[in-house]
Amino acid sequence: MTAVMVRLGDEDTVVDLDGQHHVIPLGAVTLSSAELVSDPPRPEELTNAIGLVVDHLDDMLRALPGATEADGVAIGGYLATVIAAVEFGGTPSLPFSLRRDAAEDVFRTVATESAAERALNPGLPATAVDAIVGACCIVVGIMRHLHLDQVDLDDVGAGR
Repeated sequence: MTAVMVRLGDEDTVVDLDGQHHVIPLGAVTLSSAELVSDPPRPEELTNAIGLVVDHLDDMLRALPGATEADGVAIGGYLATVIAAVEFGGTPSLPFSLRRDAAEDVFRTVATESAAERALNPGLPATAVDAIVGACCIVVGIMRHLHLDQVDLDDVGAGR
């Protein structure tokens, strides 16, 4: 069984497949600060952010072509667990299976709220209010581009 492990960080995103690594030079914080400058983000900012993620995923697929044939995708890190907590509305059991429709729903919710409104979401710690939209752009970009029905979110590789 082959699985793709993605470590979602603040500064970068690392994809691991069978011991081979590919670093995507975008993390939740760097993507948010570079592309998502309005509060709440404008639609074109969100489109550009996800497009940038997809461009880097194309580079990853050239480096790790077997990623498209993997049996599953796990996304780890602090912000992955925050996305799970927002979807769950509290502290979920990990790993948390996130369906595509649920990922899109979390994305739509946090992307259309101001930072002050996002801070009221159950499960969203104050420390993640600014980075959650960028994290959701990365997760949704991965799921859309790789045509995934679900991913597992966990704290594996939770280094920030």
